[in-house]
Amino acid sequence: MLYLQRPKAAPRLENLPEHDRQVLGDRFDAHPSELTANGQVIAWKDIDEVEVAKAARQRSLSGWLVRNVVYHEDRYHVGIYMGAQEQVLTNVTLPLAQFIVQSIAYYMQTPIKYTGVEGVAAVDEK
Repeated sequence: MLYLQRPKAAPRLENLPEHDRQVLGDRFDAHPSELTANGQVIAWKDIDEVEVAKAARQRSLSGWLVRNVVYHEDRYHVGIYMGAQEQVLTNVTLPLAQFIVQSIAYYMQTPIKYTGVEGVAAVDEK
């Protein structure tokens, strides 16, 4: 089983493109006392697992248009699980998914399981 590994420093906002910083401001905030995702305040101790999944796209013309005309790149979903509850940050870019997961790893107070896309954050086995 993989767990997030705490980085030595918090990820830096200035490393994100401007459009990702705007999305971040609307949907995610992490600081030492708590995490806010989609407007829900989450205590660090309540987070059990984080998962990053590549967003599925339809193979139809509409799916192609969304992927290639609207977004111009692959998108990802970041799931934050707290027991039976979850918050999912949908349709984020890979750099934004990395920022979110690395922020969670930096501020976590207990070990948090990680599943999903490799290379998003440092992980280790416990």
